[in-house]
Amino acid sequence: MAIAESCPSGAITYIRKDGGPQEQPPVVNTVRIRENGPLALHAEIVLDGETSFRATLCRCGASENKPFCDGSHTKSGFTATGEPVLKDTPALDARNGPLTVTPTKNGPLKLEGNLEIVTGTGHTVDRTQRTFLCRCGHSANKPFCDGTHKKVGFVG
Repeated sequence: MAIAESCPSGAITYIRKDGGPQEQPPVVNTVRIRENGPLALHAEIVLDGETSFRATLCRCGASENKPFCDGSHTKSGFTATGEPVLKDTPALDARNGPLTVTPTKNGPLKLEGNLEIVTGTGHTVDRTQRTFLCRCGHSANKPFCDGTHKKVGFVG
């Protein structure tokens, strides 16, 4: 169970058959910004009608399995800091609950629900209930979308 629950992509899961408790959503919804890599979500994620607790989503634009990361950031030479500018945002009243992730058509990831955006070293970038995160790889304001997907002709 510990191995499955530490898998950032959610590719490893488990179902208890001994009557013990199943995996629970975290007490704080987070998206971790990986240095030169993907976005690692840990929340009660609702994506395409499915619910999961962990997912690794592409932010380089090169994945063949969008919106999920397939490691293409390494081959494509994607570079982006995992340490964007921190915002001074107040704590949310609630820090958990469902987080709806919607890959917009040829655009960013829309995240709706309680969320803390965290750097690779654990600093909180933002606390929000709605944000748009870049998935084309070209935003000048990574991890946030700045509309560049339209200029570069991103196909999601």
